[in-house]
Amino acid sequence: MLTLTHIADTHLGHRQYGLKQREDDMVSTTRAAFQEMIEERGTDAILLPGDLFHSRDLRPKILHQIEQELERIPDEVPVLVSRGNHDENLTPRDVTWLNYLHQRGHIVFLQANLNADPETAWLNPHDPDEPGQSAGFYDIDVADVDGPIRVFGLQWRGAKTDQALQQVAKGIKETNEMHGEPAWTVLLAHFGMEDEVPTLGGTVTHGELRDVKDVVDYLALGHIHKRYESGEWIYNPGSPEAHNTREGRAEWEHGYYSVTLNAGESEAGGDAVGCDVAHHPTKRRPYYRIEFDVTAHESPGDLETAFQEHVRDEQAAMTEYCSQDAFTAQGEPRDPIIDLRFTGTLQFSRGDFRTDELAEWVEDACDALYVQVNTGIRTANVQQLLSEIDEDEVFKDGQLNTAALENRVFETIAKESIYDDHAADVADVLGNAHQMAQAGEAVEDIRDSVSSARQELFPELTDDVVLDIEEDPFADADTGEEASDDTTDGDEADREAEAGEVVEQ
Repeated sequence: MLTLTHIADTHLGHRQYGLKQREDDMVSTTRAAFQEMIEERGTDAILLPGDLFHSRDLRPKILHQIEQELERIPDEVPVLVSRGNHDENLTPRDVTWLNYLHQRGHIVFLQANLNADPETAWLNPHDPDEPGQSAGFYDIDVADVDGPIRVFGLQWRGAKTDQALQQVAKGIKETNEMHGEPAWTVLLAHFGMEDEVPTLGGTVTHGELRDVKDVVDYLALGHIHKRYESGEWIYNPGSPEAHNTREGRAEWEHGYYSVTLNAGESEAGGDAVGCDVAHHPTKRRPYYRIEFDVTAHESPGDLETAFQEHVRDEQAAMTEYCSQDAFTAQGEPRDPIIDLRFTGTLQFSRGDFRTDELAEWVEDACDALYVQVNTGIRTANVQQLLSEIDEDEVFKDGQLNTAALENRVFETIAKESIYDDHAADVADVLGNAHQMAQAGEAVEDIRDSVSSARQELFPELTDDVVLDIEEDPFADADTGEEASDDTTDGDEADREAEAGEVVEQ
């Protein structure tokens, strides 16, 4: 009867880790998925609920590439797109690149008018002759049933999603009364479900979807970069590419859905539409994790020798993993991104632990595209400090003086770094940054504070300061893994794991 395909979070334009190759990966993976949808699935329409782009501020080359890919799609296959948080970013604009692509006829940009009526969304039909800047719904006519397949779109609303869903549910009812009942209804939306991402603020519960479920047959979601499904009507395909090391793990499925609609008969004797939903993995770049425990090694030289031997022992398994069909291009394994993790207790000065040199060696030895270092180690001196610290120093009237304890720990850490000569001053800076973070001050303000202090203490060091500040909301505190966001500059999200092992979009 009809086949729809559902993909999300393509993040075109994402130059992960600052690498042009990763930017190209986003395009080539999306291109391959589109081609497969058309040639192998016979899709009649493509659904894309948010984050077509990685940023609203596109370079001309990226926009040109996107237009080229959309032009490859046959005219009779509409690409129905709603807006994600990355498409809009922080400050809304009157016109976005989604509006531009809609007006050019490359996509149908679907969004709800939520401002005209606080109770009900206004949802206007798509008019191909006068498309305007967007539409509220798109009808796909089918011959086998009474009524069209009707696709609505809800843009990213963040913390206001619950209210927007109630408006849209009422708006769909009123739209159907005005334009006739559809045979089957799809809603494109960009948010996370609470059961799938319990640590993410602003998620939606099943209870909040009760009214939507009454008027929608297929909720096509984006935003969370892993596949999940719920209740045989909620579907999230997972981003085509992984955008940080957690998303690159084997248990995170990435791909798209094909939705085959079938005409049948309802219990009351009228027309009914059923669907068969299948998930298809996308071909993407592999991530491979190498872990190394530093505890047993007394010197930098001993550690380096043991580390290189450990990596060589991993290479056969890595080659086998990267040879899976999902990770190949033209039949050859793609160069992997390596998630290099150091654990345990370091027995020598942190300043002598040259992770950059070890990562460079791994990149050459393993033919890796990039090596992302995550350092979750402790140092023996800090461990000793915590065990030997004078109780009188950190306890006052039986109460723990956390500020004093933090200062001692920060000072000890600073002494084991390139900042040894100014350990006390650096400890003060770290303590101040910690207090600002606890107070919920903006990341930009904390970064500026640290940068200013660093410039005063070390004027000869002119590089920008990069703070390892948690940004990704998918924190997994139990396992200590970094998580994904839909926010997702992979390099930033991965560095956050290095800072605390608890971490887009």
